[in-house]
Amino acid sequence: MLRKLRIERFKSIFEQEVEFGKVNLFVGPNGAGKSNVLEALGILAAALSSGLEPPVLDVKGVRLSLPHQFKSAFKNQHLARTFRLEAVFDHGRYDCSISAGANRSFLEFASEALYDGDRQVFGRSGHGIKLHSAKEQLPALAKESVDPVRSVWSVLEPFAKISSAFRSELEAFSRFAIYAPQTAIMRGLAVDNRIVEPLGLTGSGLANAMDAILGEVPRETLDPILKIIWQPGWANQVRIRNFDPNIVPSHVLSEGLVLYIRDRYMRAGRDMLSAFDASEGTLYLIFVAALLAHPRTPRAFGLDNVDGTLNPKLVRQLSKHLVDIVTDSEPGENRQAFMTSHHPSSLDSVDIFERDQKIFVVSRDNDSKRRGQSNYFALRPPTGMSKADWVEKHGGKNLSELLLAERIPGAL
Repeated sequence: MLRKLRIERFKSIFEQEVEFGKVNLFVGPNGAGKSNVLEALGILAAALSSGLEPPVLDVKGVRLSLPHQFKSAFKNQHLARTFRLEAVFDHGRYDCSISAGANRSFLEFASEALYDGDRQVFGRSGHGIKLHSAKEQLPALAKESVDPVRSVWSVLEPFAKISSAFRSELEAFSRFAIYAPQTAIMRGLAVDNRIVEPLGLTGSGLANAMDAILGEVPRETLDPILKIIWQPGWANQVRIRNFDPNIVPSHVLSEGLVLYIRDRYMRAGRDMLSAFDASEGTLYLIFVAALLAHPRTPRAFGLDNVDGTLNPKLVRQLSKHLVDIVTDSEPGENRQAFMTSHHPSSLDSVDIFERDQKIFVVSRDNDSKRRGQSNYFALRPPTGMSKADWVEKHGGKNLSELLLAERIPGAL
């Protein structure tokens, strides 16, 4: 599991080190840098899968900005040639510097290093590439031998001698992606051409994903995950069927299968709605349930704007549902969620007394020396304070109430 990420000179993040849990919720004002940390994770996952080619970044959910826009450009700071990411996992770490100049067409690797525990596996620099773990079989390579947009790991991984535990961690995180469901796409009014299995980053494959889930996942596993869908009260069944012209308008785009939702208050024969006519909040709940239930969902994922289109009560319920499913995952799964939110209710689902549940308050610094830089403050109780002490100190107020009362500095 990813334990720590150090970010330098990336967008609004000049220099930050963030320690993660299983569930990580980022809250703060618009433009504070919540999504930027998700995109840094997306670039890290791209590097661990194949490299920095735009199509790879795209299917990770990273916005395809011009290369120089990935790099910090603060007024009173030196404009460096690269930005840097250093990731610490349970069994090793990966470090890369990425060139992002105004004259470049693509992001390119300037340096890379991988460590299995304290032992270096490979290194990449302007002098060349060296695979330390197999130096007898594979001599040092010229820097031109691996395209600068490709990661060394994607090319030399078969030759690298590393522990199975670390290899498994790298493989799992390489599948990380940022999900941001869009109502128009889930309704079938727009198309997302990115092919991302199993669900689609914006909900383009929702019907097919639900079809697979209903057919593959045992009911005893599935029912506790799908129960969040029924919280609004009106829906009581989800079905996947072919396009039915008696229910679905002709202008709705379909790949063959269509998502139907039964309205429990309507008479038989008129009680089925397609995704086009269903509540957008319920569609969002179905998307998140599918993300959690599908056996091929990445074990580490980002969810941008967990509050979606939901009312305050549902925001709290969905956030708590996500926390429970992710933290209760089997030890071998090591699920990890990274979520952003603007809604106060989402805070109440996270138990900051639990080590693997974390809230980060994100803000832009207004200090004269650090003006505009994103800060990530982990909201934790003081050392030695019990839950009872916390409740007494804050007059029984929950985190959402403290945030709205502006008693969580920087969160608003």
